[in-house]
Amino acid sequence: MVPLNSRLPRLDELVEEVAVSININGINHAVMMTTPDDLDDFAIGFLFGEGIIQGNHDVHDIQITPSEYGFVLDVTIANRCLAVLNQRKRRLTGATGCGICGVEAIEHALPALTPLSPQRPPKADSLLNLRERIAPWQRKARLSGALHAALALDESGEILACREDIGRHNALDKLIGMQLRQPRRCTTLAITSRCGSELIHKAVQFGAAHLISLASPSQLAVRLAQKYHLNLIHVPRFDAPVYYSHAGTSDQIGERNVQPY
Repeated sequence: MVPLNSRLPRLDELVEEVAVSININGINHAVMMTTPDDLDDFAIGFLFGEGIIQGNHDVHDIQITPSEYGFVLDVTIANRCLAVLNQRKRRLTGATGCGICGVEAIEHALPALTPLSPQRPPKADSLLNLRERIAPWQRKARLSGALHAALALDESGEILACREDIGRHNALDKLIGMQLRQPRRCTTLAITSRCGSELIHKAVQFGAAHLISLASPSQLAVRLAQKYHLNLIHVPRFDAPVYYSHAGTSDQIGERNVQPY
């Protein structure tokens, strides 16, 4: 029974979730469940994260068409990228049933990446009131309370852009896709969601120097961040920032530095 002093939210106040079919050069590649905003950014960020394209210049066209359950993204990519994708698909198909497919799947989930050039992490004062500063950027989250956000910050810690999605991976894909379309990329990214290993891979692959998380990272996420020289920083709700970094901190009062394993 609903209490007299409360009300049920209207349907239009709940977070949107739709099926997005991604076609590459006329061939279906994947169907993702996502929030239907910034789908052009999502297409570029998703294909970049999958290693199908190397940048925005590899995408020739994106057509977005509504469908019964969501949207269809018809993406046209460079022929050289399509050839690499087809070769990868043939390699995975040929391994089926021989005991190698499990190895291929693990290698695909945790691919080897090029380590970043070590950078000194941002100063603690650039992270002051970060949670409060992020809140106004989460416009849809304020209505539904069920959206993750990924944000781009400049060198002084000012927020420049935000992308939201029901999926934390999708939110980061959208932000990375948007950044790939800009003439100048931000090297500091922030996420409001749980920080798992896959988000570390996306940040390293993009070339970010720093990844700030409002939630605690996993052990594997920390190990991968340190392996690839990504400055991973956890900003708790009340305590001082926690730096998981090879480079050390900026020696400001209140910072906590977690040494490499």
